[in-house]
Amino acid sequence: KSLTSDSEKNYVYITAACFFTLVFYLIFEFIFTNGQMGVPLDDTWIHFQFADNFSKGYFFEFNPGEPAAGTTSPLYVVLLASVSFLIKNFIINSLFLSFVFYFFSCIFIYKISLAILNCQNIVPDFFLSVKITPEFLSLIVSLTTVFTGRFAWSALSGMETTMFTFFCLAGIYFHIKNLQTNKFTLLPALLLSLAVVSRPEGFLLFGLYIFDVTLNLFKNKVFKKNIPVFLVSILIFLIISLPYLIFSYSISGHFFPNTFRGQGGGLSLIPNFYYLYLAVSYFLSDNLIIGILYLVSVYFYFTNLKKYFHELKYLNLIFLWIIFLPLISSVLIPNWRHHLRYLMPLIPFVNFIAIYILVYLVKKDYFERLRNLLRKRNRSFAILILISFVYYTVYAVALGKNTDNINNQQVKLAKWVNENVGRNETIALNDIGAITFINKNRIIDMAGLVTPEFLRYRTYTWEDNLDSMNYLLKKNNVSYIIIYDDWFKEFLEKNKDNLTFITSAYLEDNTICGGKEMKVYKTNFTGRK
Repeated sequence: KSLTSDSEKNYVYITAACFFTLVFYLIFEFIFTNGQMGVPLDDTWIHFQFADNFSKGYFFEFNPGEPAAGTTSPLYVVLLASVSFLIKNFIINSLFLSFVFYFFSCIFIYKISLAILNCQNIVPDFFLSVKITPEFLSLIVSLTTVFTGRFAWSALSGMETTMFTFFCLAGIYFHIKNLQTNKFTLLPALLLSLAVVSRPEGFLLFGLYIFDVTLNLFKNKVFKKNIPVFLVSILIFLIISLPYLIFSYSISGHFFPNTFRGQGGGLSLIPNFYYLYLAVSYFLSDNLIIGILYLVSVYFYFTNLKKYFHELKYLNLIFLWIIFLPLISSVLIPNWRHHLRYLMPLIPFVNFIAIYILVYLVKKDYFERLRNLLRKRNRSFAILILISFVYYTVYAVALGKNTDNINNQQVKLAKWVNENVGRNETIALNDIGAITFINKNRIIDMAGLVTPEFLRYRTYTWEDNLDSMNYLLKKNNVSYIIIYDDWFKEFLEKNKDNLTFITSAYLEDNTICGGKEMKVYKTNFTGRK
């Protein structure tokens, strides 16, 4: 009864901490944007445009009437579109969704921690005697997640990051419950399939889940009887994930969205070690102790593989996820943009594994001094939360500065377009979100996300690439080009006689945008074929 009471109190603490984050981060955003508010990424505005068109019956179309595989999160587009019928303002709409999924992610990492720590009896008796219970340790895991700066930043980003994290957590939680109860249900497959259509990284997690289930199918007699259910799980995955893959292939000739190629995705035989270095650096910055324990956990996992059906059974999928996502990303798409946001979904899992490893180590004889300290001062575990507060504040500042950057560049130029460009004119852009959503002009995407021809041109020779770009711009009667000069030096040099500089938006302190200065050029080849 007291344990239940502790858990009920802990849910209250987690809820209060999440809402504290909401208020704390919005205050910083209000201060740094001078009350304008907004969202910290142009990518969020891209979601707005897709969702707005989706709500109007245009399916996945950035320019109405032109299907485009330009979003990596089709489910988030659908959710944004659905919520827009209740919350008309897309900024509030997106912040509501990203915060709600942040909150439920913090709840589910608590549930995962409690399920494993209670079941495995990892918490030693000398801890229980000083009230270091599974409930207490699970609360530390959850609160550390709440107060991890990058994860809090994602909660107010308006992006799909927290939604993807939630489906990963929920899927793994019910997988663990299946293992503990010797049952095999379809719920993990359903939730992890929803993760797949939330972020492409979900394909890796679903594959790891199938691997882990397969291990149990061969070992566990109860699981052997559930092979038909296992096959239905695969069917659920195919039903949910295939439609967008087929749509993408029919539009662009590639199964993955244009963003995969647009951001330099491709198979490399050698990992990008700089990317892996950055990944480790970010986790160490999030929380130094947890980052160190994360590195220790990798060694722990590979030296204890023989104990899979004993110590690692309920942990295996989590270990595989936190080890292989950075590794696979380093060979497929080593993208470290936006505070390494594509690895942010690992943060709750890393926090849990760190606590698990810490408790595991404390039981060893050579950590007796640390064990005695924790026995005398059981609240010392709270130091982990306090360490996180350093970068928790740093990312509150980052949210404000990032949002201010987007407002002072993309949104500023969107307002200029609204006042100076006709709605029937076509514009070429390299950051397509805010300018398109606010004005609804037809656009040509020079980064290739919704105009994949530009991605194909990259495979041409330098001269043919430029000629093809010029032909496409002329054919579409582009009247204005809004770009970063550094991205298109050769194009600007070749077309200096066909472009007239009009205005720009310059950032004194660029913290998130693709360049300090975004320039507007008037073309004088409009209408030529």
